[in-house]
Amino acid sequence: MIRSMTGYSRVEAEDGGFTLAIGIRSTNHRFLDVQVRLPATLDSLETLVRTELKERVARGHVEVFVSLGSGGARGMQVDRKLLGAYREAYQTLREEFGGAAKPDLMHLLRIPGMVVAGSGDLTPDDLAHLREMLEKLLAEGFEKWNQMRTREGESLEKDLRARLDRLAALGAGVSKLAEKVPQHYQQRLENRIRELAAGVEMDGARLAQEVAYLASRSDITEELTRFRSHLDQVLGLLRDSSEVGKKLDFLLQEMNREANTLLSKTTDVPEVGPEITRQAIEMKTEIEKLREQAQNIE
Repeated sequence: MIRSMTGYSRVEAEDGGFTLAIGIRSTNHRFLDVQVRLPATLDSLETLVRTELKERVARGHVEVFVSLGSGGARGMQVDRKLLGAYREAYQTLREEFGGAAKPDLMHLLRIPGMVVAGSGDLTPDDLAHLREMLEKLLAEGFEKWNQMRTREGESLEKDLRARLDRLAALGAGVSKLAEKVPQHYQQRLENRIRELAAGVEMDGARLAQEVAYLASRSDITEELTRFRSHLDQVLGLLRDSSEVGKKLDFLLQEMNREANTLLSKTTDVPEVGPEITRQAIEMKTEIEKLREQAQNIE
């Protein structure tokens, strides 16, 4: 089972006068790139969020947003330092690029961490309670996030397997065509000798040597063997692993290398050469489509 790197979830809970909400959003990335945004009063819990996340994902650009509100008589407080920083940045951009519009305070107040609960100072008991809430919400949020990534992964896997089946068929087709190369070389040489030396008896042993030499220059058996091996490894990854993206990308690069070699060694025998070339080009096309899909896989 494979997972997509693209996913989203949002969960929220209210308890003990606090309202805690977590949003998780992820997109493609070659490595693991994590961004965590917490209210200033919960900065001490950032390590918890990062640790929980890294236990559940191998790669991708992942953003985790945590917002904190309060109910009852706790009231609300604006993080004036953060608000001032946003207004200062806005003023700098307006002076640099022009424009007369003023910043919308309502939009600024919606920024995660801009509004905090109560006086902004949490007691040790409050922080312990919020840590417990955060741990539970993270588990729920990550579960929903992974469910979405798994559903997308199922769709990706169906497409991957269909293209791998096509590659296997193309490889078998090229292999069957390649088996005919020696006999075509022999026929061409015999015809050429008859034209040049009419009535002269041919040396069968020498003819066999020439055929073997020419056939060896266009022999693609080794490339096809490696290609099939890489194909089997890819199928093994899809069957046995949930973190296949990097390994899959590497194997597809190797498969593309073999397809390029098939093209460079394609025989000039007109009976089979053009068809081998056509199928090798189709192989490269399918591999490229697979590599595009691999960029979406964790």
